[in-house]
Amino acid sequence: MSATYRIQDEPRPGAMGHLVVNPVFPLLSLMMGGAWLGIPWFIFNSFAMGSSTRRKETVLAVLLVPGTLLLFILLGTLVKLDVLTPASGPYAGVSITVWKLAVGYALFNLQQRNFALHEYYGGVVRNGALVLVASIFIGPRILMALTGGNRALLALLG
Repeated sequence: MSATYRIQDEPRPGAMGHLVVNPVFPLLSLMMGGAWLGIPWFIFNSFAMGSSTRRKETVLAVLLVPGTLLLFILLGTLVKLDVLTPASGPYAGVSITVWKLAVGYALFNLQQRNFALHEYYGGVVRNGALVLVASIFIGPRILMALTGGNRALLALLG
């Protein structure tokens, strides 16, 4: 007779469970490489780990794009209404970076607890440093190829 009791919060790794990385790597890739890699990596890591909060993480990650677009529209509207001067536009644009980092940090915090359980119960953990370094050096070229140099798309994905 074997025990069939499972802890509700215990991660249930999927078929890609051997590719789980510490959530600090997707966070750093979001910070240094851009949202184009960091956000999908968070989602992939969540499903590979079998995170108990993967639905919340996916919803939060998906909300990054419309939230960023809304901030762009809001800042553009404020500049058109002369609430913000064109000179203050770049300073107000920092709010877009803050938004992306806040979402990344929230994803990191959601995933960290499940990662600790995954690691504690003997789950395989890979080192994500190579992907992180590659995203820093190769990422700008990939972004230019994906967006065709469109500045608005670069700001959204970067």
